[in-house]
Amino acid sequence: MTAIGCAANPMVSNDNIPGDASSSGDAGTSGDAGTSTGGPRPAFTRGVSTLAGYADPGYLDGNRDVNLFHNPVNVAYAGNGKLYVADFDNSKIRVVDRAGTATTVITPVGFARPFGMAFDAGGVLYVSTDNDQNNGHTLSSGTIWRIDPSSGAVTVIASAIGRPRGLAVLSDGRLAVADNLHHVIELVVPATGQVSLLAGAWDASGFADGAGAAARFATPYGLVQRPDGKLVVCDYANQRLRLVGLDGSVSTLAGTGSAGFADGAMTAARFNHPQAIAIASNGDLYIADSDNFRIRRIAGAAITTIAGDGASGYLDADDRLTSQLHGLEGIAVVPDGSMVYLADGTRGEEGPFNRIRQIDMAPRP
Repeated sequence: MTAIGCAANPMVSNDNIPGDASSSGDAGTSGDAGTSTGGPRPAFTRGVSTLAGYADPGYLDGNRDVNLFHNPVNVAYAGNGKLYVADFDNSKIRVVDRAGTATTVITPVGFARPFGMAFDAGGVLYVSTDNDQNNGHTLSSGTIWRIDPSSGAVTVIASAIGRPRGLAVLSDGRLAVADNLHHVIELVVPATGQVSLLAGAWDASGFADGAGAAARFATPYGLVQRPDGKLVVCDYANQRLRLVGLDGSVSTLAGTGSAGFADGAMTAARFNHPQAIAIASNGDLYIADSDNFRIRRIAGAAITTIAGDGASGYLDADDRLTSQLHGLEGIAVVPDGSMVYLADGTRGEEGPFNRIRQIDMAPRP
C-alpha cells in the first residue's frame, strides 16, 4: 500500500520492520506456528497472546489457526464477548470471538478503508472510513457509517467531512470525532448528519489549551468519554492526552509535550505518539503509546505500563512487560478491565504484522 491515506499518520515511519522475535524457555512464545497456510497456534498465555491473524496478510475467515487479516487498525468490544475489527486493507469489518474465530460483517459496495469504530448503548456500530461511499479518496473524503449488526443494515450518516479517525458515542447519542488531518474535534448528530466544531481550528496544527476555536491540537486520534462527560483525546503529535469538555474547553490531562517514556504522575509522564485509547467501566484509561511500543494505563492519578518491552516486534509472553508489540493503532477493553485487545497491524507499511492481540489483565491467584 502507499503512504497516502494509509492506516498510520504519514508522520509515523518504520524503515526497519523486524520479523518475529525469537525466544526460549517458558517466558514467551515467538512466531506463528503457520503462515498463510495456517497451523496450530500456541495456547493462550496468561499475559499477551495472539487472538487471531498471522504475520502474512490475507483475507480468510475461520478459526484462529487459519484466519487472516490485512493491516487491522482498530478494535471495538461489543459487550457480548465479540470483538469487532477494522480490517483496513481488506476494507472489511470482521468479528472475532473469544476463541479467536473470525467472521465478516456485511459491508456495502463503496465501503473502503475503515478506521474509527464505536458502539452506542443499543449495540449499533458507527464506523469511519477514509473514503466516501463512492470510493473517492481525498483529504476530506472521510465518511461515517451506521451498521446494525443484528439486521446487517448499513447507512451513511455523514459523508466527505474530513478525515475522522477517532470516534466516541456520547451519553446523549451524539458522536465525538477526532479529525487527525485537520486537527479538530467535532460533534456529529447521527439522525441528521449535522457536523459542528467542538474544539480546535480547521487545518491549524499546534498546541494551546483554551476554549473552542482558540484551542489547538496536532494530529488528534483516539478519544473516549469519561463518566463525568469530558472527552480524553490522544493528541498524537503533541505527545499529550487532552481533556475536552462538551462546552469546548480544552486542558492538558497528561504528558509533558516532549516525546519520551516515563511512568508516574500525570504531569511528569511522557509519551511517544499516543494514538489510541479505551476506557473501562471504573474509569481506568488504557492508551496505545505507539512509538514507545507499549500499552499504558491511567488509574487514578498514576500512569503505569501494562504491556510491551519498548521494542517494535512480535512476542507473546506470560510476562506482559517482556512481550513485543508493533501496530498499536487501535485498542479496546472489556468493561471490567480483565482483558485488553489490540489491533497489531502494519502501521500502513507492508510487514509481518497482521494480528489481533489480547492482554490478559485478570488477577492471578
